[in-house]
Amino acid sequence: MPLFEQPLAAHLRRIANYMRGCGLVPWPRRRSPLRTELAAFIRSHAAEVVSEWMARIAPVFDIQASLMPEISQNMYDALVRWAKHIEDPSNTETYAYLHQHARHGFISHSPASRFLSGQMKIRLLLLERLQTAYAADRRRLAELASLLDQEFSERILHITDFFVEAHEEALRNEQESHKRLESQLIQSEKMAAIGQLAAGIAHEIRNPLGIILNAVYDLGQIVDTDKPEIGEDLQIAQEEIARAQEIITNLLEFSRDGGTELEAVDLNDLLRKTLQLMQKYLANHHVTVETAWGEVGTCFANQNALRQVFLNLITNAVQAMPQGGQLRVRTQRHDPTQVRIEFGDTGVGIAQEHLTDIFNPFFTTKEPGQGTGLGLSVVHSVLKRYQGTITVRSEPERGTTFLIDLPCPCHQDAALSPADVT
Repeated sequence: MPLFEQPLAAHLRRIANYMRGCGLVPWPRRRSPLRTELAAFIRSHAAEVVSEWMARIAPVFDIQASLMPEISQNMYDALVRWAKHIEDPSNTETYAYLHQHARHGFISHSPASRFLSGQMKIRLLLLERLQTAYAADRRRLAELASLLDQEFSERILHITDFFVEAHEEALRNEQESHKRLESQLIQSEKMAAIGQLAAGIAHEIRNPLGIILNAVYDLGQIVDTDKPEIGEDLQIAQEEIARAQEIITNLLEFSRDGGTELEAVDLNDLLRKTLQLMQKYLANHHVTVETAWGEVGTCFANQNALRQVFLNLITNAVQAMPQGGQLRVRTQRHDPTQVRIEFGDTGVGIAQEHLTDIFNPFFTTKEPGQGTGLGLSVVHSVLKRYQGTITVRSEPERGTTFLIDLPCPCHQDAALSPADVT
């Protein structure tokens, strides 16, 4: 087991064994009058020691004046915790605190050398005061100074290991993050390959469907259409073939490389077609769709890019509703020059601490294999490219709403050529 995964108790035993084995424990690790006396001395001088310590280190460490009170209080509290441990070695609160903050707290924000040099200064200030207070009792001074050095050596060993363990943990997390990103990239490439394959299959299927449709039409000309059931069956067959052809057409339009050219896009129609393309996917996940189409007119945009945005947001909404739910898709004219598109779901929602990260590449809260972490990043990049914005509102267990504001002049202005759009 790596050291950083071991519990604090194992860490404390390891350091204690090192010190015993190396003959660094002249004073027994149990309560004694000497320990009580040193602990009391530290507590009684803690405030003045911290005050002088701050005055000495602030210029060296470039500490802002606004942070000095907080840092001084933290150091005072640390000295009191350390005094408790010196008096009673079984009290390990001071090391539990250091163990936590050397990894994830304020201590972890500084280099180890900076923190350790600050600790060394504390020891020197305490020693100076011991020398002054016990100038007339050299023997007691030597005993107290020896115990102080023993406890300080133990503290330094603990702190050093805590910093090393923190860096080992950070390195392991970084390696795992790289592996996860690599896996997500591979998954993304697989999905792209599947998309190309599906487009190829759809293209191959469209031709036979056309032949079948013609055959059904010819069949309708030669069979006895006086029988209502036959005419009805032929009509159903024609409608279903036409529906399949429309789905294939939408799929091929989605898969084609549209480049970055601008074109006149009917947003409502594009949304309808995207929803139709995903009709089976929505039904399989027990997601119903509520739509409200506003008078948004025609806009100049890249149709394929917008289709990708809509597809990603719809897919994201469905995945947020594992037990099914409702998807709301609405459009409206936000102001004379902007269109607002709303995608809302009744899913699990997004935790507040994640809202600022959801548009970052490869960020995902989904299980491995459930997402690449690229969907919302692509959405954000596409909209930014066309001077659009996307905002999100979410409540855990209540659902999420994405609002897209897209620059879009009115229908008459949209007749401008792409060259006129800046």
